Amino acid sequence: MGQIAPKTEKNSYFCQAHTQQCERMLTTMTMNKAKITTAAAFAKMVAVVLCVAATVAGCTSDHFTIEGTLADAGTQNVRIVFATDDGFDTEWVTMKDGRFTYTGSSVEPVVVYVFNQQKKLIVHALVQNGDDIEFEGTLAAPYATRVRGTDANEEWSDFIVKHGDDFANSNFSATDAAIAEFIAANPSNVVSTLLLMCDYSDLTDKKKVDGLLSKIEIESRPESVMRTFYAMQSMRTELTASDRMSVMTLWSDRDSMEFIRPYYNTMSIYYFWNPDDKSRKNDFSILKDFGKELDSKRLQIVDIDLDSDTLRWKSIVRSDSASWRRFWAVGGVTNTYLNKLSLGATPYYILTDSTGRMLYHGGSFAPARKLIEGKLKK
Repeated sequence: MGQIAPKTEKNSYFCQAHTQQCERMLTTMTMNKAKITTAAAFAKMVAVVLCVAATVAGCTSDHFTIEGTLADAGTQNVRIVFATDDGFDTEWVTMKDGRFTYTGSSVEPVVVYVFNQQKKLIVHALVQNGDDIEFEGTLAAPYATRVRGTDANEEWSDFIVKHGDDFANSNFSATDAAIAEFIAANPSNVVSTLLLMCDYSDLTDKKKVDGLLSKIEIESRPESVMRTFYAMQSMRTELTASDRMSVMTLWSDRDSMEFIRPYYNTMSIYYFWNPDDKSRKNDFSILKDFGKELDSKRLQIVDIDLDSDTLRWKSIVRSDSASWRRFWAVGGVTNTYLNKLSLGATPYYILTDSTGRMLYHGGSFAPARKLIEGKLKK
């Protein structure tokens, strides 16, 4: 790993602006070189040159690093994902004894996501070349993870920790309201863009999202970060508009491999979960109450555990009183078919019609519920 050049600013996002400012000063001094006749003036010119040199040196490193410490993680693989000009870069890194270091490269600021083996989000951070980001926390309490290295990441992390209980319990009305309040109070802060892009619960509500985005000043919406934002929206729209859920074969609560088909019901809601989801009991309760309101022939609930531990799954299934069938994905998140679905962190939901066409694909049940009620409660 190469040595990171020292940065003159804690926020590397603003390095380019400071470099340009120094360059403008140097240009002005050069244009007025005829007036540089005193020692003081000459000293001022030298200071400007040093300003340029120091700023450029601190902002032109060819890589960034992320160092993570998770006290309860042990040794496992973690997945690093961030957007590039060619799409999304995804790499697996080995964490040993709860620690890992990742070195990447991005000239422009991008959002990096770190997931564990079960595809649960551990942390996200804004990075670009020259940044040295550190985070520390536990897998058991991901919303208490502290991120350090730049002002933007520290403020972003502080917001997540402050509202950690609401995030952990999927209290989206509270988290969305807090994000909207932050944006209104901080229109010139890049953290407003990060919260909207990465932590707002429903990016499918275009009118509301565009309204919040319009409150953020253009200078605080880095083009590279916004490309990620629109790429994610485009990918989601493409998935929900054209992809179809085909027949799946999964292990059932009857101790046998069974086929899951979307064709026999008006709509099917696929609920992907992991026993470590802090909001699992609440998610399950909401789905259970909602299922009671509808005819099972019209709405099929497909409950799929992504944990690799089948014994833990069986124990949970025995203790739950669900009216629908329960399934376990052999191999957990490494299941070949499920990998093709590009599932995000759990809990995750996919809603289909009777042809298997995906109507919704995301991490919140609320948008799927609206679509189901609009179709089946008329």
